[in-house]
This record gives sequence, structure tokens and C-alpha cells, in this order.
Amino acid sequence: MMRRIRHGFTLPELLIALTIGIVVLTAGTNFALRSWQARRSWTVRESVDRNARFVGLSLSRDAQEAGVAMESNPIFASLGSFNDTLSVLSVPFNPSEAPVYPIYDDGDASPTYPAGGNCGTFCIELNKVSGTYTLQAGDLVRLQVGGTRRLLYLTNVANQTATRFRITFLDVNTFLDRDAGLSNLLLTHSGTSVQKLKAVVYWRNATEKTLQRAESFTLAGQPIGREMATNVEAFDTSLLFLNNFEHDSYSGVDADTTNDGNKVIGVKIRARLKTDRTDPAVNGGLPVYRWYEWRVAPRNLLYEKNRMG
Repeated sequence: MMRRIRHGFTLPELLIALTIGIVVLTAGTNFALRSWQARRSWTVRESVDRNARFVGLSLSRDAQEAGVAMESNPIFASLGSFNDTLSVLSVPFNPSEAPVYPIYDDGDASPTYPAGGNCGTFCIELNKVSGTYTLQAGDLVRLQVGGTRRLLYLTNVANQTATRFRITFLDVNTFLDRDAGLSNLLLTHSGTSVQKLKAVVYWRNATEKTLQRAESFTLAGQPIGREMATNVEAFDTSLLFLNNFEHDSYSGVDADTTNDGNKVIGVKIRARLKTDRTDPAVNGGLPVYRWYEWRVAPRNLLYEKNRMG
């Protein structure tokens, strides 16, 4: 007698298979959903991280130039911080170090010139170097009179003779939060010179919430900014000094000796950035904010301090 061969599944087997399939499908769907949401979250946050990486690299590169061929003193440092602005000064090389132009000595017996410049209130006549000069309007220079330093922002440079030229400069007492102009400083017949400086400035535009970078200025002395990052909610700078001191800025004229300009060893920058766009699946559809911090210790400043020690 032939036995009947059974085909198909029983109802219990079918129910069990369906249950397992639903569990597997649900788990797979949940995993895919979580992966999709994680990917969207990463995409949103990556935009702000990318901005931060770019800002950090730029800040580190520029701050490392602080003090190139220019040693800081207590009241005039190569690295400065005030409010939400960071300024970096150095002597440019193109390819050689920017020349130092000595003042023209008119031969008067007096050790100093009368108040003002030696060719006008805001004018200084200088000797050329090797029969030429490279300064031009829009340059920032360091005026050195003995041990005193001032910043001069040049508004005009004019040739005079085969050996001399003149500079005129902006009538301001401070520039980049440093002493500028003559402001009662008497020029000496010897020991007075100027040298071109490179300046890089970072600041936050509070209206547009952007981070700006400038290395040139208008003839009125205003920095010509270039946008470095958008959605910058905060930008704070402070200076790091010897012996682990930290101050918002430096000062060599107050009673506090821990914040002298020649004791600056680095800078700390903190910025709060916001994502460029939002996503309903990320942070409840609200923007993502993140704080970033960078600390830079320029090699030239470290060398200065090691030599002092």
C-alpha cells in the first residue's frame, strides 16, 4: 500500500516562520532607520566641524609667525588680544628680511628733532637702503626710537633725492591696541628707524556673525576683512603667559608683572559655531551649537622665553 506524501507547511509552522520574519524585518528596519538618522546627524554636524578645522588650521598657521625677526618687549608684543580680536605681528621676508630704514640726519647739533616728524607733523624723511626703498602707502611699519616702539600706518610714500624718501602716516595714537604715531615722542637724529611689518588680524563681525581675517587695511586704517567662517556665535581670545598665567590682554605699564608683553608665550582661542543648516531628524530640528578651543604657542615666543631664562 502506497503512503501519501505530505506537501507544504502546517499552520503552526507558518505562524512561527511569519513571526521570525517579522522580528527580523523589524530589527533590520530599526537598524536601517538608526543608521539613516545617524548619517543625517553626522552630515549636519560635519558642516560645523569642517568650519572649525579650517579656522583652527588658519589660526595656528598665522599665530606661529608671531615674533618672526621681532622680539617682544613689556609694552609692545608681537601677539596681541583685545576684546574679540587677535593680532599677530612679524617682520616679512621676501625673500630677505624687510630692510630697516634709518632716519635722515640733517646734521643739527640737538640730539632730537622738534616735536613732530622731521619733515612735517606726520612726516618722516628716511635714508634709502642700497639706493632704493620698497615701502608704499598701505604698509604698516614699526617706528623704533631708541628703546621705544610705535606703529605707523603709511598713507603716502614719496621719493625725495637719490638717497632719501619720505613717509606720511595716519594721525592715530593707537593701532591694533598698540601705541601708534608720535604722540609726544621726539625723534632722535640717530637711533631712529622704521621697518615694515606683516600684520594678521582676526575678529568676529557681530552683525553678520562671521569670523573675519585681514592682512591689509584701508587708508583710514580699517582692516579689510575676508570671511573665514559663518554662524560664529562667539569668539573669545586670551593670552597665555609664563608660569601658567592667562589674561585677556597684555600690559607692561600696570602694577601686574605677570601680564607683560615680553612674557606672552601663546594664545587661547574659543569659538562657538552653529551648523549651517538644520534637519528635522537631528536635535529636534534645531540648530546644533558646538564650542571649540585652540591653543597655539609660537616657536619664536618660546625661543625668546628660553633665551631670557
